[in-house]
Amino acid sequence: MKIAILNCLKANEVCAGAACLTAFNGKSRNFERYGDTPTELTAFARCNGCGAGIDGGFKEKLDRIIDEGTEVCHLGVCTKDFRTKEECPTITAAADYLSEHGVQIVRGTH
Repeated sequence: MKIAILNCLKANEVCAGAACLTAFNGKSRNFERYGDTPTELTAFARCNGCGAGIDGGFKEKLDRIIDEGTEVCHLGVCTKDFRTKEECPTITAAADYLSEHGVQIVRGTH
């Protein structure tokens, strides 16, 4: 199973990616669903920021995720404001784009 992780750029303020990768490698938390199925991490990417939307550079990242044969993309921390549950519109647009290209979206990593 080919899997990508996509996080909001704001997550860089507090995130090293360690917990996402620990969960992926140990098939824990939101990666438990894969059980004994072999998994491969195809990408670990961030969006280009709240105001950027799906600009040329971000579209290039998303297309690369698709071109790598990614089957599932897990969305990490992706809220406009860490204190709310409102999803970042850039991440929502990315999820829609990937989904339109056959990539299953899972909200959450750890």
